[in-house]
Amino acid sequence: MSSRLGDNAVVIGGSIAGLVTARVLSDHFEHVTILERDHIEARPQVHKSTPQGNHLHAVLLGGLQVLSRLYPNFTHRLQEMGAVANRMTQDAPVYRPDGVSYSLTGTVKEPRDLGFQLYSQSRGLLEHCLRQCSLAIPSISLECDAPVEALIHRNGRVEGVRYRRAGETLPLAADFVVDCGGRGSHARRWLGENGFESPPETIIGVDFAYSSTKFINLNHDRESGTFVAFGGPPPKYTRGAALVLIEDSVWQVSVAGRFGDYPPDDQAGFMDFVKNLPTPKLYELLEGAERVDEIAHYRFPTSVLRHYERLESFPERFIVLGDAIGSFNPVYGQGMSSAVLQADALRQILSERASQPNGLDAIAAAFFPRAAEVVSTPWALAANFDFSYPDTTGERPQMTSDSLRYLLILDALTAEDIEVQKTLSEVFNLVRSPSVLWEEPLRSRVYERMQKFDN
Repeated sequence: MSSRLGDNAVVIGGSIAGLVTARVLSDHFEHVTILERDHIEARPQVHKSTPQGNHLHAVLLGGLQVLSRLYPNFTHRLQEMGAVANRMTQDAPVYRPDGVSYSLTGTVKEPRDLGFQLYSQSRGLLEHCLRQCSLAIPSISLECDAPVEALIHRNGRVEGVRYRRAGETLPLAADFVVDCGGRGSHARRWLGENGFESPPETIIGVDFAYSSTKFINLNHDRESGTFVAFGGPPPKYTRGAALVLIEDSVWQVSVAGRFGDYPPDDQAGFMDFVKNLPTPKLYELLEGAERVDEIAHYRFPTSVLRHYERLESFPERFIVLGDAIGSFNPVYGQGMSSAVLQADALRQILSERASQPNGLDAIAAAFFPRAAEVVSTPWALAANFDFSYPDTTGERPQMTSDSLRYLLILDALTAEDIEVQKTLSEVFNLVRSPSVLWEEPLRSRVYERMQKFDN
């Protein structure tokens, strides 16, 4: 039975979300065109319109599993290009004021192999690898220097886009259009232009900023950790940092602060900020090291969640995906994995509809609730941590004091039980739903520990 849903599909944006979405669409359309506003060369590089591109990037395990299914041998190819494999949490020490640990809360004091690995590399290398994998599929093409200006919309249905190339506005017909334009997506404006309402938003003021650069010849070797974090517990400590080994034996360093305590972008200011982190360890490692890149600075004032699933009407044959739906505080590294998981949700919907006549009808009504479900986990995880700082503004997630106490006891159990730590890590890596933390037999163990404390 044919899986064809249409002849032509258009993806707006050629970054992570756009590339993976194009791969998903290639199973159901004769041709998929990615329209990318920036100029992209056939080498690792950061998009001009991706200001956060020079900072640390990692795909969480949940996203990595989807990429490995969509692109056979993806992680092998990534490593061949220079990405560094990190065993979690064995290769990931955390330096805090109270010493070194192997969990962000400081509970686990010894290195453990949790049975999975992540990969560290520059954002440019990751995108280059995904671009090569996607463009190796004959039905996918990429047009650069091609910003989309408008949707072609008739009678409630999107029939293509208008985009600029070489100073000329051109139409491109499509049976299906997916906007992966990121945080700067024009979807809300396009909806208004065509008589539709914009989605309501949930906004959290995180007031976060970070500065990143690269070093060589550190007083640190990979046996001592390849993905190293530095910080202290909130709300007392608003500064943090990470040191990560990436391709070409280069160490990428990102330092971050909140609520006006931002890291500078000059050498002296950068090192002074590092010197005054909650732990002196990073400063000791960087003393005498050689900086081999500019210091890039990026400020992220708000996390934004757009509730497309709440709209009563939406254009046919058009959806929005990725950061255009949920844009998270980047410190948690969730954005790329969230986009990949949303693309996988789209894959499931398209597969379900492939044998149906008019399978693209009401596609938005089917997709947006699933996308909202995907986004809900990383959004809640990030928001709950952000609200551990009293200066954070916006809609605080509902969490009772009993639930908070439950999670604190659960974290305490990780000190003695690697399986509990593994379960927590899988939740934070978007592999499993947070609901598993309340399932038996874990639930009974937590309540038994609670009762001991009460008595």
